[in-house]
Amino acid sequence: MNVPAIVLILILFAILMAFFSQNKIDYFPIALIIGAIAIVFMRINGLKPEEILGFINFNTLIFIFAIQIIIYFATENHVLEYLAIKVIHITKGNNRLFFYMICVFTGIIVAFIEDLTLSLILVPLIFRTCRILKIPAGTYMMGMTITINIGAILTPISSLKNLIIGEEFGWGFIQYLSNMGILFIITLGTTIFLMDKFILKNEEKPTEENKNILLSVLDPRILIEDKKYFVMTVIIILATFGLMIILNAPGLIAIIAAAILLLIHSKKSNFSDVKNEITWKILIIFAILFILSNSLTTFGFSELISTGLADLTNDNIYLAVLITLGLSSLLSAFLAGTPVTIILLPIIASFIGEGFFPNPIIIAFISGVNMAGNFLPQGSACDILTLSMAKKYEVVNLDYRRLLKNGALFAMIHFLIILGYTMLYTLILG
Repeated sequence: MNVPAIVLILILFAILMAFFSQNKIDYFPIALIIGAIAIVFMRINGLKPEEILGFINFNTLIFIFAIQIIIYFATENHVLEYLAIKVIHITKGNNRLFFYMICVFTGIIVAFIEDLTLSLILVPLIFRTCRILKIPAGTYMMGMTITINIGAILTPISSLKNLIIGEEFGWGFIQYLSNMGILFIITLGTTIFLMDKFILKNEEKPTEENKNILLSVLDPRILIEDKKYFVMTVIIILATFGLMIILNAPGLIAIIAAAILLLIHSKKSNFSDVKNEITWKILIIFAILFILSNSLTTFGFSELISTGLADLTNDNIYLAVLITLGLSSLLSAFLAGTPVTIILLPIIASFIGEGFFPNPIIIAFISGVNMAGNFLPQGSACDILTLSMAKKYEVVNLDYRRLLKNGALFAMIHFLIILGYTMLYTLILG
């Protein structure tokens, strides 16, 4: 074990996490400096360039790159907006049904589409809908942002956290759906029921006149500018997610789908248009995070921690699950979930390598890094985005204090549900 190397890497990781989890200072140049220092230090400690490159999970980076292209064309062709407005039309202006549909739609769609993109589309639609119905929009926005973190546990592509965990433990769509599906249904159903019973039912309801106005104003057909491109984009997106489920190769399928979409839309737009919408710096940031995290394993840190945790649990799988859930939830409540996932991943992998039944520990890990974002708004980029847009639209019943109070309450309920589910899972299958 190389103690000086471990101490330096942990310090660099802590500095990067501190800058990554705030919005006032651009973290990108800091990340480049940290990456350069880390690589020089690793070379001094005898690591070869190919070993350092081997720390990077290129499948994840390829997926991030490709999915941004897919989302760009889905957004340009108004696919998600069309679906959302169709959902609103199904409700016929009934505010309770509108709330249910928004939460269920959000929970399912976010399993396939990145949360910030979904929020950027849904928040304005929720605001416009509530303005037409003449009801406050805050509770509906709050329901959306809370259920986003629930839906994030359902598939390996719903978040970068899940993709990274799936790559490490070989969990594809089948494993995610079979292990997380029941937990998703229980958590989402409980959340919608409680929010309806204790929050929504006390709020004002729309008049029949306003319901009729809504149905006449929101027409999904006006979003389709070119039916041919719209239909082709929908088919490719559906085929992409279908093949991901069947073949369990999200990176390869996503890059092929992105290439096909670029070819199909080449007459209307080229890669020069698309590349401006790609967040290039996030690819470099994650490469640096992978290098820092996996170097800790090489220097002996992960083995040290996992051995210590194994000794602490004394081969008690229930305690192992509790520690995993508590640690991942605690860190993810205060810091961005993806860096937390990357730093914990080799530790959890080594922990499982001590001989524990892996599934409940993986379930606790996935649930903790995803759903703990509801504890504090600053722990979830989606929450911060929703609050900023609510402020922009002057939504009277959604602010930091209300989201903090309700988000923390539901995060605690979710924590207890996850704990009960993993314990029962372990009892039955362990």
